Formats: sequence, structure tokens, C-alpha cells
Amino acid sequence: MAKSFMIAVTGGSGSGKTTLAHALFRRLGPDKCVLVTEDNYYRPRSFYGADALKMGNAELEVTFDFDDPAGKDMEHLRRDIEALKRGESIEQPVYDFPTHDRKPGATKRIDTRPIVIIEGIHVLSDISFFPLFDLTVFVDAPADLRLIRRIRRDQQERARSAESVIQQYLRFVRGAHARFIEPAKHECDIVVVCEAAPPNHDATPDGDSIDRLVAPVWTQLQKEGVV
Repeated sequence: MAKSFMIAVTGGSGSGKTTLAHALFRRLGPDKCVLVTEDNYYRPRSFYGADALKMGNAELEVTFDFDDPAGKDMEHLRRDIEALKRGESIEQPVYDFPTHDRKPGATKRIDTRPIVIIEGIHVLSDISFFPLFDLTVFVDAPADLRLIRRIRRDQQERARSAESVIQQYLRFVRGAHARFIEPAKHECDIVVVCEAAPPNHDATPDGDSIDRLVAPVWTQLQKEGVV
């Protein structure tokens, strides 16, 4: 198989990068595109030592900085990106957020496609990752919206309280964003602003806002002759 066209989609937690990545995947279709989520490369609890194995989630979240790229096996991710780019399949680890741990022995086979999207907050935190990609996209959003979206997501998907999310944001997320994530904005090929916010707890982004989010990336893919 010819080398795959590699797209990196990054941005802060709650920026809208996952929304953009999934919208691109749906538009391209599973026969032409595969989506890889960086979050599955979080290290297992055992990485943090024996004490971490005994901690409840609340204690773990205020003790360890999960927004530092050191908390992910980025070299494993790099190897998998390189393999997918070469046209090879990978066995991706599977991370379980409710337990803050990898699922023991579980992997997910991912077969490469002509277009590969890698989505995550740290995928471009290390500048040496940039040459792995043919197109790099930074999704930007105001800090207040990012925090609101993170609270809603963690309450709905990870069974967390709003207060625990806010405390983690103040202690770790805010600083990590400035150190590890924001710098990529100035190096990416495209910066997309995602300022749409759901008006209530159950709302999802409407079709028009999704189209506006995808449009700059789709235009670039057309220029590259990819679509």
C-alpha cells in the first residue's frame, strides 16, 4: 500500500478537536479514512508506583498531572504513527477513563487507510512529531468555553463532579495547556477557531457549526488533491 496521508488534529482539552476529527472521519468514510485517538496511549496506573494502585479516582486526579505528555507513552504513539504511514496495521492499547487504567491485555487492531487522522492534545507537543504529518491542524477556543465543555464531558462520560474537574483544571490543566499545547498553534498548517457552545446540557453542535469547523481543512485537502 502507498504511504498514507497523515493528518494531526490537536488543541486544548475541550477545544473542539475531537468534534472536528470525528466530523472529518464521517465525511471521508471508513473505507478511505481511519481515526486514532491519542488518549489510548495514557500509561497504566502502575507507571505512577504502588501507591497509585490503591488510590481512588478523586485522589489520583489531584495527585498526578494527566495533562503532562509524560503521562502518555508518546514513543509508542510515534511508532504506531510511523507504521500506519507505511501502510501497516497496529495493535493500539485500550485505556479506560472510569478506572484511570489500561484494560489489561486489551488491544484494538487498526488497519491503515489512505488517510489517517491522529487526534489528541499532545500529538504535536513534541516538535519532532511535525514531520510525521502531511497536514497539521490546531483547533482553538476561548479558555472559558474549553473549561465548560470539559466539565460537561467529564460529568457525562467519566462520572466526575464539576468541582473535581475545576480543581484539576486549576491545578494542572491550565498550566499544561500553556506549556505543552498552545505552542503548537504557531507551527500548525491550519488554525480553526471553534467558538460554538451547546446552549444546554443535552445539546450537540448543529450541522452548520460542524460544516464551518470542517471547511478550512476540507479546502486544504482539496488543494492537496487528497479528496
